Amino acid sequence: MLTSLKNTKRAIGLGVALIAAVVLVPALANFQSINAIVNTHYTVIKSPIEGALDGFSKMPGQAIAQGEELVRISNLRFKESAVNEMEVEQKTLNERSLGLQQHLKNLQQLQKELQTRVTVHRSHEFLRLEEQLAQAKAEKKAQESLIREQQLLAQRNALLVKENFISPAQNEAAQYALEVTQSRLDIFQARIRLLETEKQAVQRFVYLGEGRNDVPYTQQRLDDVRLQITDVAARLRENERRSSDVQLQIDKERESMAVSREVRMLAPNPGVLWRKFGSNGTEVVIGTDLAHVISCDNLFLDVAVPESSLESFQVGKAVQYRLIGGTAWMTGHIDAVTGSGNNLQDMTLVAQLQREKKDARIFVKIASADLDKAQENLCYAGRKVDVKVPRDWRPSVWLSRVSSFFT
Repeated sequence: MLTSLKNTKRAIGLGVALIAAVVLVPALANFQSINAIVNTHYTVIKSPIEGALDGFSKMPGQAIAQGEELVRISNLRFKESAVNEMEVEQKTLNERSLGLQQHLKNLQQLQKELQTRVTVHRSHEFLRLEEQLAQAKAEKKAQESLIREQQLLAQRNALLVKENFISPAQNEAAQYALEVTQSRLDIFQARIRLLETEKQAVQRFVYLGEGRNDVPYTQQRLDDVRLQITDVAARLRENERRSSDVQLQIDKERESMAVSREVRMLAPNPGVLWRKFGSNGTEVVIGTDLAHVISCDNLFLDVAVPESSLESFQVGKAVQYRLIGGTAWMTGHIDAVTGSGNNLQDMTLVAQLQREKKDARIFVKIASADLDKAQENLCYAGRKVDVKVPRDWRPSVWLSRVSSFFT
């Protein structure tokens, strides 16, 4: 009887020890947490213009393809006053260009006429000087012949005076006539030099003479017309450049107007419409949030863990997890670790993990292919998960935890 009772007590003791081993060994070998969720970042779709929404038929939870149209924004109150003002300025510049072109054409025609008149005047002046010069040279030649004749006569008179055939008074009269002829020769020589100087000046387009300008009036008008042509041509080029700049501004403004009148917002990547702000007919302004889009390709686990155990969670370490309510265990890898002091919330996260102030966080990268029909289930964003992480073998830490468990 006593032996049987002892065996029963031994069996009960062994059973308790076995149950304790089954419960404690996994707990000591693995860290397990159910304060974890599937998370991802969302992409914000904002309105680039103000206007009314149209074609916003997608509902939250529906799958979207990359480049698919989500919504159209139409701005029917867009004003074209700026373009109208530039078009009026463009019209004025074009009319001014036509006027300047006609003015330039008239000046060029006048320049041709004045150039012809200057050429005719110069040719006439040149011919007149040549004729006067030829006449002066002929008179000079005649005076030279007369001087030679009077010199011979003076020589004969000198012989006749010696022979008393003529009186001295007649000889003196012949001498006086010779001096007068020589003076006339000097006058003609001076005139020839003056005419040659004027001829050389005319060849250089300079006109000399008493009571005359150095250039004729027609030449002065021609120079003035040339200056006017230069000025008008410069104004025409400036006007055409301004017209070209205004036309470029009009084209850019029209392109901007075309963009600002209607914008088609396209999905930036394949995924799921997570949130929708507004419906058809909703008025929005620039920068208004229209929708939040999530992608199943960038899923991760957001896990709360005790900060005292952070040494066991190295980046790259394998982690087992399963969805709460599920039975299949899947594998991910630790991507990042942060302490409890990092309390700043990431507002672009789809779901916010509820954790204690002393809890640290680990982020586990998972593959969306491991999840069944992730896109049809909103990428499982915000879904609770059960996470197991193998503990590192550190006997001193394990003994302290076992002793703390029994105490």
